[in-house]
Amino acid sequence: MTEQNQSSLPTPKVKRSTGLSPLWALPIVALLLGGWLMYKSVSEAGQQVRIHFANAQGLIAGRTTIRFQGLEVGMVRKLELAEDLNGIYVDAELYSDALQLLGEDTQFWLVKPTASLSGVSGLDALVSGNYIAIQSATKGFNTPPKSFNALSKAPQDLHSSSSEGLRLTLRSKDLGSVNVGSKILFRKIPIGEIYSFNLDEDGKSVVLRAYIDEEYDHIITSESRFWNVSGINAKVGFDGVDVRVESLAALIGGGIAVDSPAQGSRVESDTEFRLYPDLATAGRGIPIKITLPDDNNINPTGAPLVYRGIEVGQITNVQLSKNRQDIIAQATVEPAYHDLLNSGSQFLLEEASLSLVGVENLGNFVTGNFLTLLPGEGEATRSFKAVKQDELNTQDSGNLALSLMAEHSFGLANGSAVLYKGIQVGHVTSSQLHDHGVKVNVLIDAKYRALIRSKNRFFVSSSVSASFDASNLNVNVPPLQHLLAGSISFIREGNESISPNYTLYSSEALAELAKHTKSGSQVISLLSSEMPPVNVGTPIFYRNLVVGQVLDYKLGHSGMEVIIKLDNQYRHLIDSNTVFWNHSGVEIDASLSGVSVKAAPLSRVLQGGIAFDTLPGVENKLGKHYKLYPNQDDARQFGKIIHINATDNSSVTKGTKLKYQGVDVGEITLVSPLFEKSGVEMLARIYPQYVSKIAVQGTQFWLVNPEISLNGVKNLASAIIPIIEVKPGKASARKNQFTLLKKAPLEDGVTFYLQSEVKGSVSKNTPILYREMEVGFVSNVQLGELADRVIITIKVDKDYAYLVRQNSLFWNVSGLDVSIGLSGANVKAGTVDSLLRGGIAFTTPEEQELLPIAEAERSFYLYKQADPTWHEWRTAIPKP
Repeated sequence: MTEQNQSSLPTPKVKRSTGLSPLWALPIVALLLGGWLMYKSVSEAGQQVRIHFANAQGLIAGRTTIRFQGLEVGMVRKLELAEDLNGIYVDAELYSDALQLLGEDTQFWLVKPTASLSGVSGLDALVSGNYIAIQSATKGFNTPPKSFNALSKAPQDLHSSSSEGLRLTLRSKDLGSVNVGSKILFRKIPIGEIYSFNLDEDGKSVVLRAYIDEEYDHIITSESRFWNVSGINAKVGFDGVDVRVESLAALIGGGIAVDSPAQGSRVESDTEFRLYPDLATAGRGIPIKITLPDDNNINPTGAPLVYRGIEVGQITNVQLSKNRQDIIAQATVEPAYHDLLNSGSQFLLEEASLSLVGVENLGNFVTGNFLTLLPGEGEATRSFKAVKQDELNTQDSGNLALSLMAEHSFGLANGSAVLYKGIQVGHVTSSQLHDHGVKVNVLIDAKYRALIRSKNRFFVSSSVSASFDASNLNVNVPPLQHLLAGSISFIREGNESISPNYTLYSSEALAELAKHTKSGSQVISLLSSEMPPVNVGTPIFYRNLVVGQVLDYKLGHSGMEVIIKLDNQYRHLIDSNTVFWNHSGVEIDASLSGVSVKAAPLSRVLQGGIAFDTLPGVENKLGKHYKLYPNQDDARQFGKIIHINATDNSSVTKGTKLKYQGVDVGEITLVSPLFEKSGVEMLARIYPQYVSKIAVQGTQFWLVNPEISLNGVKNLASAIIPIIEVKPGKASARKNQFTLLKKAPLEDGVTFYLQSEVKGSVSKNTPILYREMEVGFVSNVQLGELADRVIITIKVDKDYAYLVRQNSLFWNVSGLDVSIGLSGANVKAGTVDSLLRGGIAFTTPEEQELLPIAEAERSFYLYKQADPTWHEWRTAIPKP
């Protein structure tokens, strides 16, 4: 059976392969790739050069680069000490695309950061390190040498081959204080610098080569003049000593000034100019004539001409004209300001002024007056006229002249200030009789003329006024400055049209009420906690002006209700911020702005009175009734009532202050229990000026607790007198209900959980410590759901939350640990601060790889104490 099966199998056919195996393609490809890489390496190989340096300061093989105009063109490959020990040799490779820089006169030098009186150079070497700079050759490109000698510093003709900017040659008798790097100044703006200098061939002069930046090369013309402004120039004569310094930079590093009149033509590179020793030698002062007014008190030799606080020229001589009618001053102006010398320009005589209004140019009493150049527009001219300030004000310069009609002069004099919101916007020019009154002429400065409207109401804000009638005696004393010099203020109202005449009122109250002339009355209801000292017919005052009277009074559900009547012409004085108070007796108000004495006569004391005014931020209503405060001080200081709820009163009593950054912003007015909520409710009065910042959503209140630690004692006063700290909210929506926190809120704290077998000495507000620094606190301590552990909730400040890693360890550092054995007693205690306040510390093990930051609400085990090795960990944790 088996033999039959074997005989039935077919006979295999064997065929011999005659082609190449595909595996031979791999070595062929590798051979081609190796050949291509060898060809590329040979074709891109640079030129080897050898450079001799005096020392190897800052040169590192394989790191120090060779740069041409900031571009890397080579690399230092090897450093070798010279056989004679006189310097070193640097073997460097110049890249193939920079071989065209090599020639017979190619120059190399080391660039490193340097600072000198002329300036700072090589700052880029601070970042990249020292490097070797190369200057391209100008000849011998076909047979460049293999070895070069490095220069000790950058070549002086470094800018000579530059195609940008303008190269100039300056010739001078001596070098003076000019040096390489000295700036060339045009109108005190650097436009170029000196890059080299040398003696002329005959040795009789110095040739300086300068470089002007491309953006300023158009300034240099055939008429340009250069002069030395280095060092200090002093002139001593019968008129005194004249010392001039161009600038601190020119004093230290030297400098050259240049000016270029407009009529010159542009010059080519390498044009030669003469360098003058000073401006006077350069002959660049433009002569002008100025007609001066009488009593000018001008120094005839040296009085300055000033433009925007900068001296642009000076007076050289003062003499009478040929007909002896005018005083003519001859002056010179620096050429740089020739464009200001036109027919529209004029000179203002700056005089010394000493008066009740103020003091101006006090130094002119000693040095004499000077002239200020006021530029204008027009054709070029060399003759001008100087004017005084009063004459200038009356000219057509945009100032606005107005006439105020008054009953009498009110003590106003020429120069009295015109004020708007306390800022001077003009002054009185003159006063004169007009019909049956006085006409006061005022001049409003041009920049404030937009404040003048068609219905502006002007009033005297400086004179002493007194009124005596059946109602009261009112004496107003203004500030001393206004009392002596006089002043006028105004209320801005109306359209943009300007009236030639306005009425001048004797007081602000009359000015405010002048526009209302309506008749009729308005009835208002006031509510007081007790009967005020008023009767039917008691007057109602608005800023000591009677505007109404009391109609009736009666006992209401919430207190005494007083009904008053206001004349309709004064009803506009009532708005949402109106506050009423009792106004009787004598009131004295003394401040830095003046003293106001208000003495009521006997009739006021007997009859009483009610006053009102607009006081923003004061709680002025109880339901539909206006509140009637006992006096003006209570009204101004009352503010707004808010409600603060707490779990207990925490020793807070009536009068406890609310503070923000140490400043009182309110006080507790009432503390009452909340039986339903097992807490207390506190009524707090926020002072008026702080209502808009505190009585809003987001405001937080907490009780300040004393802190005792090794670092000292904080808030000790709060243990005797409780203090509530306030953190104002950022919202604008008003809010009246708040909750009192027991601890200052932790902004954006991150929550974690600790699990412990027992509570131990941990409690709310126990600090969380990292390297004995407080970075958080315990916010809650409670049993777990199965009562098999204690869950401690902690909050870590957001700035320190990154210190808690996934493998961090926490332990209790509170209390005192004492163990007694045969070997003795072992006492372990934390710091005194931890004994007093307790604490929980944490650290992170030292491992090869720092684990990620722990996610919020992660749980950790709280150890009873730390292993001794934990205190030796110094894990570095970078701040994200």
